[in-house]
Amino acid sequence: PKAAERPIILEADPTNQRAEAFRALRTNLQFVELDGGQTFVITSSIPSEGKSTTAVNLAIALADAGKRVALLDTDLRKPKVADYLGIEGAVGLTDVLIGRAKVTDVMLPWGRRPLYVLPAGKVPPNPSELLGSSQMKALLDDFANTFDVVICDAPPLLPVTDAAVLSRLTAGAIVITAAGRTTTHQLDGALETLETVGAKVAGIVMTMAPTKGPDSYGYGRYGYGYGYGYGDTGDEKL
Repeated sequence: PKAAERPIILEADPTNQRAEAFRALRTNLQFVELDGGQTFVITSSIPSEGKSTTAVNLAIALADAGKRVALLDTDLRKPKVADYLGIEGAVGLTDVLIGRAKVTDVMLPWGRRPLYVLPAGKVPPNPSELLGSSQMKALLDDFANTFDVVICDAPPLLPVTDAAVLSRLTAGAIVITAAGRTTTHQLDGALETLETVGAKVAGIVMTMAPTKGPDSYGYGRYGYGYGYGYGDTGDEKL
């Protein structure tokens, strides 16, 4: 219930049950072998399912295990990674893609671990085009050769096409789905979107699992505002 107050739980409380859940996710991800190596897009069906906090905590967990990790904020509409990690995010990925900055000048190390963060930079008028560009593909290829794991935090799948476009350039998408919030129709729609563009699903992560009652898994609950203009449909909740 206090996840909103401590989004980066691996830094705030490494012994917390949520922190342990991210370590379990790290272990599961290390068994995923897909064409395209270890470059993954973290996305969701709709906003407010915990995708950004999952991306950040997973990146930290991987780096804590000794992996050399690149965390890219590829949400060029409502970027959150820089705010969560407390770093400067005014210059970043957008500037690199349009040739205004070099990646070595804007990619920042974070913490005492092999984790490097590329903020989103300025919000552009054409996010989907930038993420699907040859420049983005070349950048991801370069990161794949430099880092053990590349994590891309991308927008939700249903409101915009960005994550689907980006997923085609990676090993696959990890789809975040919130218990009690995401409907079966929304999750089906998100998976169909990925299938339509020929992107692979590396896995599905359930967030907001209840902490009490018969369905309790002992995990925390996320709670963030929408902001993407895609509302609830009233379908059956997962």
